[in-house]
Amino acid sequence: MHLEWWHWVVGGIVLILAELAIPSFFIVWFGLGALLVGLLALAFDLSLTAQLATWTLASLAMVFLGFRVFKQSFVKTRAGTADGDAVG
Repeated sequence: MHLEWWHWVVGGIVLILAELAIPSFFIVWFGLGALLVGLLALAFDLSLTAQLATWTLASLAMVFLGFRVFKQSFVKTRAGTADGDAVG
């Protein structure tokens, strides 16, 4: 069995759209990994094993980097604290 490049592109789009139905902000990384494999399969002749390995590694790397980048953007606050000076 050999997956064509457009199979990966369609699968990636489906996974990204599934993120709209399941708002976990996790499935999108697997969809982006599939889109990347689709582009690589279009440019190079990859075996099924190479396609699956690339998708797995790309998806895991995107999950790791995505959570690392977006985790830094969350601001943690404590109740009862203020940044400004108290005016008496």
